[in-house]
Amino acid sequence: MKKNFFLLASFLLVGTITHAQKQEVLFDVIYKDEKVGVLHAQETKTESKSFKLLTIETNTTFLFIPIHMESEVTTTQKNGILTEGTAYRNASRKSNDVIATVTKIGYKLYQRERNGVKDKIRNQRITYCVVDLYFKEPLGVTKVFSNMYAQMPELKRMDNGQYQLITPDNNNSLYSYKNGKLISIGVDTFVGKVISKRI
Repeated sequence: MKKNFFLLASFLLVGTITHAQKQEVLFDVIYKDEKVGVLHAQETKTESKSFKLLTIETNTTFLFIPIHMESEVTTTQKNGILTEGTAYRNASRKSNDVIATVTKIGYKLYQRERNGVKDKIRNQRITYCVVDLYFKEPLGVTKVFSNMYAQMPELKRMDNGQYQLITPDNNNSLYSYKNGKLISIGVDTFVGKVISKRI
């Protein structure tokens, strides 16, 4: 009996691992024609769940001042609906630091916290997040959930295969796709335009 249990458990574990699909994309982060960092997006999918991880690390200088920035965003979706997400950003200029979480606590109801401020998101069914933009073209999508801002900023279609994400602090981003695949992201920042190009 014990042997049969271990065989069954092993079979289920192998079956789960076999059915998990992993996708990774890398981008060079470029500022003033120089590579200053790397953006790494990763998705692990099973039949009903999706886990996404986005990490960025950059080092540059502005007016002779070294600037280091690192960030990480995670999302977990079940049957296409966000169940939880986190965002973290640490920058040399501490005013830009972010720690944010969002958790589904009921039907169309989420608990969110950003830099110590807690509240609820009501009457929202979050199905598309900013991190999803790295894996599929947002055809027909007009709003996406940003874990970093803990809000639903507007996504505006600009041209064929181009979409602009309008952020609360005007660090707007332009996502460019070719044949449904993300090839570059241009971001307006306080130091100027930063471009991430798919490797």
